[in-house]
This record gives sequence, C-alpha cells and structure tokens, in this order.
Amino acid sequence: MLWFIIVYALVLIMYFITETSGKLYLRAPNKIILASMFLVFAFIQYHNYPFLSYHLLLLVALFLAWMGDVFLLIDLNRGGDFFLCGNIVFTAYYVATLVDGGHSFAAFWWVLIPWLLLLGAFIFMAQKFPRILKLGKMKWPMAMYLASIILHGMLGVALIILFPNSPIALMGLGSLLFMLSDFILVIDKFVILGNGWILRANSLFYFSGMLLIVLSMAL
Repeated sequence: MLWFIIVYALVLIMYFITETSGKLYLRAPNKIILASMFLVFAFIQYHNYPFLSYHLLLLVALFLAWMGDVFLLIDLNRGGDFFLCGNIVFTAYYVATLVDGGHSFAAFWWVLIPWLLLLGAFIFMAQKFPRILKLGKMKWPMAMYLASIILHGMLGVALIILFPNSPIALMGLGSLLFMLSDFILVIDKFVILGNGWILRANSLFYFSGMLLIVLSMAL
C-alpha cells in the first residue's frame, strides 16, 4: 500500500504539470492513468467486503467517478452527468453504511442544515452577482450538481463524526475533500478563469480525496 501511495503521489505531481500544459495529448493519458489507479485499487481491495452486499454501491460510485474524469477531458456537461450520478450513489452508500452501523436518521439528519445553507448561498450568489459567478445557462445545472456533491460531502462529515478512529472516517474525509474540490472547480470555471494554481488545487483536493476513499477499503 505504501508503494501505491508513493506512485499515486508521483503521478499526481506529474498531472499538476500536464493539466496546465495546454496539451491534451499529455494531460489526457496522465489523468486517465491517475483515475484508473484509484479504480483498480478499489476493485482489488473489494475482497475485504461480502461480494453481494450494499458495498457494491461503492464500486459503482467509484466507476462513475472514473467515467466522469474521462469525459471531463472532452465535455464538461457529460463529465458532470457522470459525477452527478456518482454522487447520488455515494450518498446512497453512505446512508446504508450509517444505518448498517446502527445509526438511525435521527443521528445524522443535521447534514441537511449545511446542505440547505451552502446550496442556498450558491443560488443567492448566482442570482444576485452574475458578474462574479459567470454561470450563464449553467446556473441551474450547477445548482443541481452542487446539491448532490454537498449532500455527498456532508454525509462524509457524518461518517467522520459517527465512526471516529475507523477506516470509515477516512472515507468520510475523502468525500469532504471531494466536495471542496468541486467548490474550487466552480471558482476555476465560473469566477477566476485560466488560473493554473486554482486548477491544480482542484486536482489536489479531488485526487487526494479519492485516494483516501480507496485506502479506507484496504484498512
């Protein structure tokens, strides 16, 4: 596992260079290799779970994230569609994990409060400050997507709180980083355009989050 983390980190550092190079023939294979690493690692580690169980949802969610990574290289909307579906599956998996761990809805209903606040803040900003959030026709599609990733991320926080000192908490932290990466992506795509450091920050948070999610499967 240590060697996997080292190689993954090296490929990610390489991606920081290729993703801002302006050369898709360098960026695309680098990103696909990086995304494939977390997906293959997850499939290998799935032996730690009963095969026919709700844990299959986790593999489905990771595969949809992989598809999103691939399609984002050529089409933001199609890539977003895959990530939207992936967030829905992640959400279902985390709810199943919480319930299977003995927690009723009463233990994690509070995730709806930050979900509503963050989503409401985005919609308010998009409506009142269109010159800052340059969304255009993407306003409502982005609101729908952010609704999915915020709920995904907030359930990750619930995993951290309700399963402290366990691999599940590591998975929750990974999902929180995933959510933060999409906040950064909104800034990159619709607020401050063409800033290489913002783009790298998005990749750092996203791929680090995915790494933590799949590492939790090994533990």
